[in-house]
Amino acid sequence: MQRMNKNFMKRIYLLIPLLLVGSVLFAQHRGDNLSLQGLSSKNDVSVKASAMGGAYTAVTGDMASLFFNPAALVKLKQIQVSVSANYFSKQWRENQNYRPDRYFVTLPFYLEGLYTPDPANNGKWDYQLAQDTLYNYNVKEPELGLDSYSEEAADWKNDKDEMGFNSFTIAVPFELGGQKFAAAASFNRNNNFYDYDRNDTYLDPHIGYYGYPGDITRVDGIHTLTMYWSRFIRERAGAINTINSALSYELNEIISLGAGFKTMWGESDDLQSLTRVGSFLLSNQQRFAFSYQTASNTKAGTSDYSSTSFNLSALVELNRFRIGLKVDLPYTLTREWSYTETKKDSMTVTNSISGKDEVELPAIFNIGFSFQPVDAFIIDFDYEYAPYKKAKFNLGSTDDTFQNWVNQNTISFGVEFKATKYLSLLAGYRSIPQTYVPDGAAITDKGPDANSYNCGFSVSLFFGRIDLAYELRILKYYDSYFSNTNYAFEKSSNIMIGYTYTF
Repeated sequence: MQRMNKNFMKRIYLLIPLLLVGSVLFAQHRGDNLSLQGLSSKNDVSVKASAMGGAYTAVTGDMASLFFNPAALVKLKQIQVSVSANYFSKQWRENQNYRPDRYFVTLPFYLEGLYTPDPANNGKWDYQLAQDTLYNYNVKEPELGLDSYSEEAADWKNDKDEMGFNSFTIAVPFELGGQKFAAAASFNRNNNFYDYDRNDTYLDPHIGYYGYPGDITRVDGIHTLTMYWSRFIRERAGAINTINSALSYELNEIISLGAGFKTMWGESDDLQSLTRVGSFLLSNQQRFAFSYQTASNTKAGTSDYSSTSFNLSALVELNRFRIGLKVDLPYTLTREWSYTETKKDSMTVTNSISGKDEVELPAIFNIGFSFQPVDAFIIDFDYEYAPYKKAKFNLGSTDDTFQNWVNQNTISFGVEFKATKYLSLLAGYRSIPQTYVPDGAAITDKGPDANSYNCGFSVSLFFGRIDLAYELRILKYYDSYFSNTNYAFEKSSNIMIGYTYTF
């Protein structure tokens, strides 16, 4: 490449420290195709349990045991009925940082948005544009000193919110043949079923990463390589309905047993688009040309979901200490999808496509501990092990980039302080690992952890109890490539309110 002016080289030196940054967490990769995204996330259906971080496997005296440990339902003294609603909001944002390398020093300026090429210069060598001021090769100064995950540094952001009914639950304790039993049932509607992913620099082939299909052999001036630059968006929004039911039996004063049943169904509107920006013709070191192009591939339609599962549980109560156990038995989750695919290039072609995806999920194990050192204070701890690495995926279409889920180890803490006879203060924390691993991750069998901070209160009045909970969940992660690092940030807030009536 011929000599550049000093101001241009100064911009390169400013860009390098901005882009040479740390290690790896995880991500949704270059842009995963529509499949089962969003289905690994749980919906909180109990207000009080949510306020305590979901650490509820060993808690007794509450109908929310239906969802966490049905064996504890038998400890109810009276019939309980509850209803809840919630307001949910979520924000996604991403900051993509491209770093120059010795082979194509100036190419990252295009992808980073520091240089906007003129369509009149389509196909012209970049080094020619840089050396000739008539081509107005103006590169913006990068912003330095910004937090990589901050809103100020983000290249884009997306927001979503929803408010509505969450759950209706009823639990009835009873005796049969001198033995204590309890039964419970609930209808839940998850209105927070969202998934969103975006990549403004979808590269094919991705010359900074070996993990995707495509030839990324280094060019030598004899053979050329065309790298396409597109913008990718995947979006899903819908609702999931669930019916839970359970039966609990007190074996003796210390041990209780339970069994539960859950059936799920729902529908979502799905969209995936890949819109071509242009292409880079790579020829040799510092020799490449960019051209704008118009092409797109869009899939839009619906997905229908269904599953049926069972669980077994036990509770051991020892004075001020309790142990809860629950096993969700293996089951199959199904997605049936129907899309319209539209491809636009030199001509437009539209097709109807459909298929069926199934995932056979393994058993999931929960253990919880509850300790009440004094009457007014309760400490709870939960651990859930979900060996999703054993899950078997049967997809209705070929996807070379699909990656199986990885195991989840979820830890929850919760506390309840009974400030008065009528008021309880609640707080909790959850560490929630994701089911997928980032591109370029050093640890390839574990996803990053989302941090969930929870608080709330319960007030006893009107022959029942009003519960209020707030959850703030934050997830930070990045994909790491030879060419770039993509910093992604997700934040969700969930406000829940519920009323429990006791007969």
